[in-house]
Amino acid sequence: MAEADVPKPESTPVDGGAAAVPEGGQFPRRAGLANLFLAIRHINDASVAENVKQRFSDYVTIVLVIMCILSLVMAVSVNVSPVLKLLPLLFTVGSVVFYIINRLGIMISLTARQALIVWQILVAGFWLGVTSAMLVMLACFYFVSQGTTGL
Repeated sequence: MAEADVPKPESTPVDGGAAAVPEGGQFPRRAGLANLFLAIRHINDASVAENVKQRFSDYVTIVLVIMCILSLVMAVSVNVSPVLKLLPLLFTVGSVVFYIINRLGIMISLTARQALIVWQILVAGFWLGVTSAMLVMLACFYFVSQGTTGL
């Protein structure tokens, strides 16, 4: 196959300029930590790009996150019954479900490979949340069973 016949990867630049395709048409694979910093920079550039429009529901979810944080802090700091302390947690779970449902709609605009990658990241985030919650729960059980004398 001649070099002119090799398909170049398509890339849509965030800033509206020409896409920088490396020589040879292949994007290099990088180490995990380098990818993390490059991905964060790419997301930051995309979030401030003029051609990216946010929907009203995006702003609603931002407000919901702030309200969830404040309600969880109040539930911990204010002396109320344990049942009332669960309400902010239920509110937070509902807000997270609303956030995920609003974001899953973008999957239909992605290619099959991109959708699979996003799904894998979503599943990994779910497992991270589940295992982190279990770790926090086990740590709380441990410290409660040890009593407050050691703290």
